Amino acid sequence: MSVLIRVGKQKAILRAGSWLAADPRLERRLNAQMRRWFQTTGGPALVDDDQEGAVAREIARQLGGRVLLQVRSRSPSHARAYIRHRQLAFDFADAL
Repeated sequence: MSVLIRVGKQKAILRAGSWLAADPRLERRLNAQMRRWFQTTGGPALVDDDQEGAVAREIARQLGGRVLLQVRSRSPSHARAYIRHRQLAFDFADAL
């Protein structure tokens, strides 16, 4: 499954849990925003059968963009792409 969005005049593709764009700054911005969203909210509902679409719609909304095209997959493996985003990250640098 892949989703194409437009943010301003630039386009990006969300595929397998990662954003790809011709502009490296936009790509970093999209991936960073997606990480923040997952860390603060947990991302889309686990029962949502369209994980990639839900992620793309929300990130596009947050950045003032819009979804242009979505190619859906029937494979159940597409939901596994977001497991790593749901993992919590702990910083123990200041623990002592």
